[in-house]
Parts: sequence; C-alpha cells; structure tokens
Amino acid sequence: MKTEWITTKSCQFLKLSVSVLTVLMALISLGAPAAATAQNAVESKAGLSISLTQTQGPEGSWLYTVTIPGYTFQGIETYSTGGGYTEADQLSFNPLGVASAGHGVWQMTGQKTFNLTYLNLTFDAYSSGNPTGTLKVRQTTKIDKSGNSYTGSGDYTYYDLDGNPIPSISGTFTITATRIVVQAPK
Repeated sequence: MKTEWITTKSCQFLKLSVSVLTVLMALISLGAPAAATAQNAVESKAGLSISLTQTQGPEGSWLYTVTIPGYTFQGIETYSTGGGYTEADQLSFNPLGVASAGHGVWQMTGQKTFNLTYLNLTFDAYSSGNPTGTLKVRQTTKIDKSGNSYTGSGDYTYYDLDGNPIPSISGTFTITATRIVVQAPK
C-alpha cells in the first residue's frame, strides 16, 4: 500500500510538474519575443528621432525669395520624400515670357545640405503661348538649425527649342526660404 501511495503521489507530482513547466515555457516563449519587440521598438523610436534630427531634409512646402541681379521675386515650392520637387513663382507668369511650373529632383549632400535641379518649359508671350525652350535651375542649399529656413545659391540656364544655351538671359541667383507650417485658424 505504501508503494502504491508513493507511486500515485509521484505520478501526480510529475504530472503537475510537467504542467507547470509547460505553462512556464509557453509564457517564456511568448514573453521573450514580446519583451524583445518592445525593447526594439523603444530603441528604434529613439534611433529614429536622432536620425531625423541629424539628417532633416527639406521635405514639405516653403515660401522662397530669389534675388538675381536687378530683380527679386517670390515663389512656393514643395519637396517630396524620395526626392521629388515642384515649384511655381511670380516670374513664371510675366506677360512677356511665361514658364510652366518647375519639376525636378533634390538630393541630400550632407547633414543639412542638399542640391536641387529642376526644369521649366518656357513660352513667348502670355497671349500666344508659343514654346521657346526650357529653363534649367541648379541650386545648392543649407538648412538652418531650426529646420524651418534655408539659404542657398545657384545658376539658371535658358535653352532654345534645339537645346542650345542662351547665355544672354542665363545667370546666377541667391535664395532664402521659410518653411510653411500648419497654423490653426483664429
């Protein structure tokens, strides 16, 4: 009888031990990846905020002012994630010579510096709209510490319909810009 009781109790103990170990293993196998995932998420979030701060690019929309010898004008531009660019400016709608909106690409060259190249299609007078060629703009830019303004400089070249540069109306410029930010209505 004593042997029978020990065997029964031992079996019950072993069954309980196996059950407890099974539950513990299940918890460990579920908990470890969850804990690791949570830790990775915290580390990724911290790394992401550092990464964005260190390599903040121009993504977003800006109000800019360009100065070329003898003329200053404003424009608006949008830098897309991945390098896309569009712009329109006051000079593009001059009745004596019209240009399309600009389309181009930008690329980071340093921590807060980037290059930009874009093209406009050009036309003669506003009323006739005959194509005259293209305008190519190349710009190098430095974003300030706040990330909400930049300064830069570059060159622009007009090309005729055959792709020949027109030096007499090409030149250099400087640019300043302020990021357009969301504002709640008053």
